[in-house]
Amino acid sequence: MLHFLNAGTLNRLAASAVVAISMAVGTALIIPGGMSAQAGFKAVISPGGVEQLEGTYSVDGRNPNGSPYKGRVHITAKNGVAFFRWEISGQTFHGQGSMAGAVLTIDWGESQPVIYQVNADGTLDGTWSGGKASERLVRIK
Repeated sequence: MLHFLNAGTLNRLAASAVVAISMAVGTALIIPGGMSAQAGFKAVISPGGVEQLEGTYSVDGRNPNGSPYKGRVHITAKNGVAFFRWEISGQTFHGQGSMAGAVLTIDWGESQPVIYQVNADGTLDGTWSGGKASERLVRIK
């Protein structure tokens, strides 16, 4: 099954939302005229869901320059919004965002968000800095 988005609607969508819709629906998104993106969102995005992610996670990541880092991430949730607090090398970073299907997008004050794939085993694999950096979150028991 293919979903069509008109060019004007597609241009207004954030890149992470397009990826999330494509992953959640499991189809290619094609641009000519047709179904609106809003109709696609209603079918794909379920509010909430982030509450299941609440907890403390170890983070193992790689910066854009390739250097590794480790730390902890504390996730809380309220009204379908995830709140992140990263503690890495004595520094604290904050962000917030929401889920679309199994994709969690977190705005942390930089020009590009952290985009996580929420895996069936409860781990989160994320990329940031436009895909130049990555991290894996594993819940601490």
